[in-house]
Amino acid sequence: MIDEARLALVASPARLVLLTNCEMLDNSLPQYLLDCPQLRLTRSTTLRPGLGDVDLTLVDVGSFSDADCLRLLRQLRDTPTALINTQMEQARRLLELHPWIRGVFYPNTSRGNFSRGVSVILEGGDWLPRALMEKMLGRYRELTHVSRGIDELSVREKQILALAGKGLSNSEIAERLHLSTHTIKSHIHNALGKLGASNRAQGASLVMGHVNEAGI
Repeated sequence: MIDEARLALVASPARLVLLTNCEMLDNSLPQYLLDCPQLRLTRSTTLRPGLGDVDLTLVDVGSFSDADCLRLLRQLRDTPTALINTQMEQARRLLELHPWIRGVFYPNTSRGNFSRGVSVILEGGDWLPRALMEKMLGRYRELTHVSRGIDELSVREKQILALAGKGLSNSEIAERLHLSTHTIKSHIHNALGKLGASNRAQGASLVMGHVNEAGI
């Protein structure tokens, strides 16, 4: 028996929205989607009511200011979204803020890779350039290491690094906590080793989000 509901779903064209301020891109993008039949592309400069209910939104990062791009991405949190015309470092920063972004396409992406990536995303997958994926994986591992290091810190070590982050010197921290300067230096040395930090400023910046846990 033919599953009529499934057949209708397959036959239904996927709806794409291109958010851009570049008319030239509006004219050229359909050429990149020739290998993707059953697509219906709509262009807009803003996220108008009704445009959020689509299968994929393509944000032309290069045509928006940083502030406008961040605003659009906040609004698109519940919509499958891909970034186009973005550089790697810019894409990395946006992915760190919005890890739900499903795809990234650089300005020099070939037509074949673009249509293939769009198809993968529409099928529920993700499409990230390999170098960017490696950077994101490295960042994830770094954050995981830092998180584990913070878990290993004693309350006293967190207190001392948090106070260092507030600009207090070792002698000022020692006076506040009624400890010797030598003890403060020892705690900082041990804490930096656990965090993998190279100096007290870096260690302090990593632990500042946990000051309440340190009882300060």
